[in-house]
Amino acid sequence: MTRISLVSFALILIVSHASQALADPLADKVTSMNAKWDAAINNADFDSLLPLYAADGRLMPPGSQPVAGPLEIRDFFAGRGRSVRNHKLELVDVLPIGNYAYTTSHFTATLMVNEKAASISGSTVRLLERQPDGQWKIKSHIFVRE
Repeated sequence: MTRISLVSFALILIVSHASQALADPLADKVTSMNAKWDAAINNADFDSLLPLYAADGRLMPPGSQPVAGPLEIRDFFAGRGRSVRNHKLELVDVLPIGNYAYTTSHFTATLMVNEKAASISGSTVRLLERQPDGQWKIKSHIFVRE
């Protein structure tokens, strides 16, 4: 191996190791929450949303009144039935602030209207709150379509 190849190889090893060491456990938890949220919507299993929201969680959907509490949030999404399919959240950013975390994600989905499919996308902003048992739950949830 040439000296340049050896140095390049060493740099690749260092960078890959450093990126693994810098993996963010909170980002991993938020990604897992996003996957559970997607599964609940995609499988029309709206009861699965209940454990994701704090007892005083709020949903602020565009064009609708805010919804408070996990049961009401579940009912809001259940009221939409199977109109949203193939929902996929991709984490953009996580900003931890003590027992809170501000997260942003981008979403894509298929919206069914009168048996016609339309692709939609947008952004979601969530404020998470760490619960006394250490779990993170959604305290505030806002989403907008692009």
